[in-house]
Amino acid sequence: MYLDKTTFDSRLKTLRSLMDKASVDYVLVPPGPNFFYLTGMITESMERLALFIIGKDSQVVVCPALMKQQVLEETPVKDIKTWSDGEDPYDLASRVLSKKGRVAVEGSVPYFHYEKMEKYIKGRAGSADPLFEQMRITKDHTELSNIGEAIARSEKALKNSLPELRTGITEKEFSRILENNFFEEDLSSPAFPSIVSFGPNSAMPHHSPDNTKLKAGDTIVIDYGGSYRGYSSDSTRTFFWKKEDPEMHTILETVREANETVRKEARRTTKYSEMDSLARKIITDAGYGDKFIHRLGHGLGIQVHEPPFLVGTDTRTMIKNSVFTIEPGIYIQGKGGVRIEDTNYFDGERCISFNKMRRSATVL
Repeated sequence: MYLDKTTFDSRLKTLRSLMDKASVDYVLVPPGPNFFYLTGMITESMERLALFIIGKDSQVVVCPALMKQQVLEETPVKDIKTWSDGEDPYDLASRVLSKKGRVAVEGSVPYFHYEKMEKYIKGRAGSADPLFEQMRITKDHTELSNIGEAIARSEKALKNSLPELRTGITEKEFSRILENNFFEEDLSSPAFPSIVSFGPNSAMPHHSPDNTKLKAGDTIVIDYGGSYRGYSSDSTRTFFWKKEDPEMHTILETVREANETVRKEARRTTKYSEMDSLARKIITDAGYGDKFIHRLGHGLGIQVHEPPFLVGTDTRTMIKNSVFTIEPGIYIQGKGGVRIEDTNYFDGERCISFNKMRRSATVL
């Protein structure tokens, strides 16, 4: 169990306060990130219906009978209503709800489940996602600690993997070495499929590792992260193999300046959108504005991508203990790209990076 009873009670209390303000009587949460956030149990949605149903004075897990013992052992929830194959789980779930009152449904409920629940909640259903965004955007001490640990262990895994690079190794081979080292550092899994790109492939921000072989002069972009106690890390570093191309060196220094300046300039009055604008100005002034083809960053926690988003449309002022990436990049098609990504948190006064690994140009 990753969630202690005190935190469980506190999060339910906060959720109920938000429910009250939004005039919501019940919240329906399927297995997934918000289920984990509330209960501490890591599980994914499946074809068998499972829901955590939170009322104003009740909390019930509806699940298949085969899941009951797991819920008892891995969560603080004690009120569990089970169903067996051949029974109607939707009718069972509906009986936990009163026939009146507004129901907020978490957005990751699969449509095939929602379709069968709809007749019971039609006309009184809305989205629970705004409630969870308000709760999860501010990380508590344990969450910050877990994210920091995920990043430290992931960085160690990368450092231990880099000596395995050699001329002729393929992207796929190196990604396997890196992810193997995640497990050596007691990370439960990769937080996402690692991005390893050599040479011209590094101009694709989300390139999938293939059989491209490493050769002298290549730019190497490695975007990687592992999961620790249910929390993710996400970092990117760019290297040069044997020698560096002068233009790619200049590009890396521009990207590094954007990364470090945005973090140093962040204040309590700064908006997430302004962080994106500042990085974009630095890169545009260097002559590469049209080569910075994605937002500056995204929130991170239980999910690799979650609010806030460092993009022009997120005009919120920075929130204390929000966690987010800063990952400017420049991509030259046919030649290569550079991205430098750190995960950071805002402590109320300044932006602090969890990452310790150097950002400057490195020839391996």
